[in-house]
Amino acid sequence: MSSDQKENSFLQFEKRKADHIHLSLDSSNQASEHSDFSKVELVHEALPDLNFNEVDISSTSLNEDLKVPFFVSSMTAGHVAGVDLNLRLAKACQARGWLMGVGSQRRELSDGTAQEEWEQVRKIAPQVKLLGNIGISQLISLKNSQVESLVDSLQATAMIVHLNALQEGLQPEGTPHFRGGFDRILELAETLSVPVILKETGCGFSKLTLERLLQTKVKAIDVSGLGGTHWGRIEGGRSEDNELLRAASETFKSWGISTVESVQNAVSLNPTFEVWASGGVRSGLDAAKMLAMGCESVGFAQPILEAALVSEERLFQVMRQFEFELKLALFCTGSANLNELKAKKVWKWKTANPMT
Repeated sequence: MSSDQKENSFLQFEKRKADHIHLSLDSSNQASEHSDFSKVELVHEALPDLNFNEVDISSTSLNEDLKVPFFVSSMTAGHVAGVDLNLRLAKACQARGWLMGVGSQRRELSDGTAQEEWEQVRKIAPQVKLLGNIGISQLISLKNSQVESLVDSLQATAMIVHLNALQEGLQPEGTPHFRGGFDRILELAETLSVPVILKETGCGFSKLTLERLLQTKVKAIDVSGLGGTHWGRIEGGRSEDNELLRAASETFKSWGISTVESVQNAVSLNPTFEVWASGGVRSGLDAAKMLAMGCESVGFAQPILEAALVSEERLFQVMRQFEFELKLALFCTGSANLNELKAKKVWKWKTANPMT
């Protein structure tokens, strides 16, 4: 590749990442009308036998003891506009005890200077627990040693492999090459030095897919279902000059399986992997519902991004709010901790099970 081609590729990458951040804040790209969180309710306990200050929201995930069962869902990485954002997120996650998923590390595979972003992060937040990230279409052609190098550059607690078939199919620069993906996941989960997490990107998981994944040694699956940022809509917004992709994105604007249904699909299998929930989670109460249903961890993306772009103070405020709301949900269900929340089965459908 010539120097001019490399420069054009770099500029295209920077613009795509900037577009993603901008468009993810547009309410029309949120599939909130398909969120099923309102179909689930927690049963109120009028006489909880505990004090509010006794409520404990600490958790254990990936064999790590954590202050809270929350993570910042993977957003962005590898470009100029993302550096300050990730520094702010890392500082907050370290202080609040959240896990932090990073954006795709794809650029590091061709640009050795890209890992300097994580060196900066580690200087400001040396104790933050980071989750690496690579797309399945890139993973298929990578050697394990290359994935290990991504783990090392980040000092990652685990590695996320994101699945984004709809986005890749609609993205003007997309690489919708998924053949061999299952076998590659099977191999990586057996050999990587850190736990492997599978993550959708807003379209969720069917029960059939989850049953196949029981054959792997994947440690967690983040269902990331329909109900939040919809990457099909975002790529449609980037395809104004491509009528084929723009029209298809409109056709597929409601494509996916909701986060709630995906969680139900996963938990019903009594899986060997942890079930994580993200995709349209907008409050600590939403998170409490997912935890009550059997999740180990809950992720936030769009509301965290929105807050982080305002200020560090606003980011801390939003994170504290979600933590307080989770504690309040436990208190009002008479649950002293997350284990009790799950064991007491304090959730129910508002109507007959709408997922059947």
